[in-house]
Amino acid sequence: MESIYPAGPSAVPERLTEPSASYRRHAWLAMTGLMAFIAGYFGLLAWFASTAWRMFQGLATQGADDNVLFRIVGGLCAAFLAIFMLKALVFVQRRKASSDDLELTPGEQPELFAFLHRLADDAGAPRPHRVYLSPRVNAAVFYDLSVVNLILPSRKNLEIGLGLMNVLNLGEFKAVLAHEFGHFAQRTMAVGRWVYIAQQVAAHIISRRDALDTLLQTLSRVDFRVAWIGWLLQIVVWSIRSLVELLFRVVVLAQRALSREMEYQADLVAASLTGSDALVHSLHRLGGADDAWDRAVGFAAAEAGAQRPVKDVFAIQTRVLDHLRVIFADASLGQSPAPAGAQPEQHRVFGKELARPPQMWSTHPANADREENVKRRYIAASIDTRPALVLLRDADALKARISRQLFTGELPPAVAIEDSLARLDEEFSRRSLHQRYRGTYLGRMPFREHEHLDEVYAAPGVVTDLHSQIAALYPAEHGDRLEQLRELEQARSTLQAVQDGYLTPSGGVVHWRGADVSRREVPRVLEQIKRDAAALKQQVLEHDRQCRHLHVLAAGRLGGEWEAYLRSLAAVLHYAEHSEANLRDAHGLLINTYTVVTADRNVSSNELRRLVNAANEVHRALSPLYRNSPQLTLDERTATRLGTTWSDALGAFSLSAPNQDNIGQWLGVVDGWVNATTSALSALRRAALETLLEAEDEVAAAVSHSASVGPAPAALKVPTEFPRLRPGMERKLQNRLGWWDRFQTAEGVGPTLARVVAAGGVVGAVVFAGSAFGKSELVIFNGLDVPVQIAVDGSTIDVAAQQHASLSLDGDGDHDVRTATVDGAVVETFTATTDGAAHYVYNVASAASLVEWTASYGSAGGRSERMLGVPRWSQTDAEYLFVDPPQQIQTGRNGGTRSVLSALADPNAVMSTVNAPEEQARVAQAHLRWDPSDSRSLALWMWRAQPLPGFDALLAQRLERHPGEVLTLRMQQDASKGAAHERVCADQRAMAERNADNADLQYLAIRCMPDGAQQDAAFLAAHTRWPDNGWLQLAAGYVAAERQQWDQASTLWTGATQRLPAAGEWIGLDLARVRRMAQGSDTAVADLAQVSSMLRQMLLLEAGTGEDTPYAAYASLAKGDLVTGLKQSADSEVEEDVVHLVAASDGAPDDVVARSVRTPPGQDASESVAFLALAVAAREGADTSALRARLAASEDEDAGAVLRFFDQVRSGGGEQAAEQALGDVSPRARGTAYAMAAVLRGQRCPAQWREAARRLLFVMERPYLG
Repeated sequence: MESIYPAGPSAVPERLTEPSASYRRHAWLAMTGLMAFIAGYFGLLAWFASTAWRMFQGLATQGADDNVLFRIVGGLCAAFLAIFMLKALVFVQRRKASSDDLELTPGEQPELFAFLHRLADDAGAPRPHRVYLSPRVNAAVFYDLSVVNLILPSRKNLEIGLGLMNVLNLGEFKAVLAHEFGHFAQRTMAVGRWVYIAQQVAAHIISRRDALDTLLQTLSRVDFRVAWIGWLLQIVVWSIRSLVELLFRVVVLAQRALSREMEYQADLVAASLTGSDALVHSLHRLGGADDAWDRAVGFAAAEAGAQRPVKDVFAIQTRVLDHLRVIFADASLGQSPAPAGAQPEQHRVFGKELARPPQMWSTHPANADREENVKRRYIAASIDTRPALVLLRDADALKARISRQLFTGELPPAVAIEDSLARLDEEFSRRSLHQRYRGTYLGRMPFREHEHLDEVYAAPGVVTDLHSQIAALYPAEHGDRLEQLRELEQARSTLQAVQDGYLTPSGGVVHWRGADVSRREVPRVLEQIKRDAAALKQQVLEHDRQCRHLHVLAAGRLGGEWEAYLRSLAAVLHYAEHSEANLRDAHGLLINTYTVVTADRNVSSNELRRLVNAANEVHRALSPLYRNSPQLTLDERTATRLGTTWSDALGAFSLSAPNQDNIGQWLGVVDGWVNATTSALSALRRAALETLLEAEDEVAAAVSHSASVGPAPAALKVPTEFPRLRPGMERKLQNRLGWWDRFQTAEGVGPTLARVVAAGGVVGAVVFAGSAFGKSELVIFNGLDVPVQIAVDGSTIDVAAQQHASLSLDGDGDHDVRTATVDGAVVETFTATTDGAAHYVYNVASAASLVEWTASYGSAGGRSERMLGVPRWSQTDAEYLFVDPPQQIQTGRNGGTRSVLSALADPNAVMSTVNAPEEQARVAQAHLRWDPSDSRSLALWMWRAQPLPGFDALLAQRLERHPGEVLTLRMQQDASKGAAHERVCADQRAMAERNADNADLQYLAIRCMPDGAQQDAAFLAAHTRWPDNGWLQLAAGYVAAERQQWDQASTLWTGATQRLPAAGEWIGLDLARVRRMAQGSDTAVADLAQVSSMLRQMLLLEAGTGEDTPYAAYASLAKGDLVTGLKQSADSEVEEDVVHLVAASDGAPDDVVARSVRTPPGQDASESVAFLALAVAAREGADTSALRARLAASEDEDAGAVLRFFDQVRSGGGEQAAEQALGDVSPRARGTAYAMAAVLRGQRCPAQWREAARRLLFVMERPYLG
């Protein structure tokens, strides 16, 4: 054994074979994908089974209720789908060795097994369970598998290809097997085993059609009242098959990526045992070995058909390799590469590929990448050059035995191998393969390039020395041009595939002529290649024509019938090449059509007609060949080479024309007819070409020696009419499926996503419907500004502030509900009741107001809004809950409607829907207790709750949860009067004194000071000390705004809104006013609408929102359409305000002015409207004393200043005097004063006051001022 087992390398780098980070990452990805697939498959199977059980159990426990039919049908359908998925697990097949393989035993081959066992031990791998000898050029690991191997490990078997051993030496063979034992040692081989088993399951689900499918088809064809069940089940089955297929594709992609990493790692195991060169040498030799093996098997099959079985196909493989080296002029083909030289680690056997198939579908890396991997850390070692066959006892007997097993049926005894080799040599001794011709006739159809026979010959020219010109044919330069042309054609084909997406450039670039070309430049390079190839091709074709022309010319000089004979041989070749090309092209169209129409496993009537048409193309290509075969007569030489006459070679034609009735059977036999016919045409081509070249040589020899030549053989005859098919004129194939087929096959990103969505939607709908049956749906809306966690019967769900979530409730009866904040504080607990499967709504803490309304589409009318108040637990039949209905729907002539349940969270909106004081108190209490300090609505809730009984207690409770909260302490000041206010301020001043460095408390203390210059100065001083405090920014901003320091006020309030979200509600309006004053009336203030709902409402009104409501009157008023505004507000809650605003507007109708004067604004009118009504009355000379007295007594601290300004303007005072009378007031009060001046003076009012009124007041506060 020591003498047979090759020595390994003397030194191996440490941790060489340790899995790389990439290997481990791909292993985890593959494992994760596989586990997800298995979990999803078994999860869906379990769901169908449990649903069937639940449905049938419901029949037993609940008896005959309204849902009994649904339970029966649903249970049967779920059971059917569970069985459908379960059967794929039951019928998984085991993987076995091929029938051509021969199992070897240690007793029969002790040397081989000793070699294998030692190699396995050296690799740290388990020894193979079974060893099989196959005829192939291969070595591989495979398993005996069944579904139980998802859990239990399977034992690994080893296949050794005798076609491999026949070519490799012992060192290279050891490297190949070391690679396989590297796989034996990989724990990730289990992933491959599991993927294979899962693949069997997926294949059974996707492709297998059995009794269950027949049952569905039968069910779908019965009475409509039952057939719909079959239709639905067929859709669900299609969806399950689609999802399984698509999900398994992802698993396969991950597993194939892992397989590439496993190949790299197994290569390193081989390098550690045999060195870096042995495996690379074996990879180099296997390319030629594969080609030679395929040719050897083809030769042996032909010999077996002729009743001359080959004794040793492997000897044929060896001899074929010898011949191929000569034909391709490549002495290294199938041989070990030449020695590397002085720097073996730098030497590369394999060059970079131009492009390769997409990596996602590749399991083996490219040879160049594998060589780079094993030589990255080079390991030197000698390679044992003894043949690998020394490991086998009686190798010749094994060769003969396996050669016989390649073919089935009764055969005579094998002939002597010398006879088979002689016939092989004779086949390879064809004149056209001789090196003299430089490969001119190797793999080419030169006569097919021409439409007409006379184009085969060069144009007549002056020939001075015919002998010399014939001798100069087939020069070395011609061979170089052919090689260049083949290289260009291969490159063109590869780059076209790259451009079409079928191949992926290595590393993202194309390697062409020593340079890297980006994918973006491929079209340019492709066009250049086409031009170069076209130029070369013309030179090659001209040489072809010259060959034919010179030899015909020589034949003409000989006299007799030699010229006609040569021309007739060319005619046969012209006929054979065009006929073969036409038949192969028609057959290719048929294959393409069949592939396309069956891509989705379903053939429509249109697709069937298309398939029949393609089949008839083949029949039309075949039929004339047989019908006209008697017209093609051969001379004795060609007939001898062919072995028979042309008619006998083809035989009788009995293939009927295809139609829709016989197409199935026709497709089953047509390949045999096409293969036989193209084989006969190929044989005719070879025979005629050999005869032509032989005759041309005879004619050339006779001319060169001026010798006489015998009579020419009889000229051949060919049919006059036959189809011509020049290169580039082939039938157009469909390279891209139609949209529906791409959808069915998930080809491309778009169709794949569409199929995933469709199939996932169906399966999801089934799961949803099955899960929802018998359950109630609870939709939770959290109107608080704090996230909550809700537990219902043990199921917990988190609901964000002002958001909704859904929860399913099992069964009828009582449900325990517990709601708490995220920090565990209990908001409320109660018991709710459900009755039957319905939709229920839980309005957390009754914090939001619910409104039900109808979305109308087309001409359909809907119900008016229905305010539901603030119920905590309610039932609804609305179609859309807390989401917007669709913008459009498909409806009939009369339109359609959709019912919607929405929540109102704005404090003003909520409180306006609640009439009972106790309910208002409950809602306000919930918000004041639970809303956080940064809630934008908190200030409004406080303001709305202020008039309610017990407000002081609510503030005290909030301070317990949020001690020191400035907004609440501030509200304590505003909500208290008289002595109570003094006590509040005293307490807060004391707090400020104890905490002199607390800016918030200093702000509160200053706020308790009387209004005036002293307070303003204190605010400004405090802001100077604490410039980043939001409350002091707020106060300093008001001081700046009253002093008309608009830019400074804008800056201060912008900072305040960022630091005080709760104060943004009322700051937003005034910040918009000062921005307009600082930057212009068209300044964008929409960003402020995010912090102030009141500003948002104003901006919506100015934009014309609310077209069908009375509030649209304000938008009309802003545009100067006073009459429309009055009509829109008629008999509404805003009518009084609109009347007074219209009366104060430029161009107001006299009757409206009279109405305003006659009916002063009531107590509910806003102060801005009341001031404007005062100005209108004064302008019209009416008595204003009562209205003026009411305004003077208002709580508005700026009312007195506005009235003083009004008096100055009314008395005719100047602008300066009026401004002094007005003094420092709020932006809104200033805007109101300027608007009053515009009413009194009309167009005589200073322009700056009119403009300031437009900027400082919003649409509900100002008249139309032009």
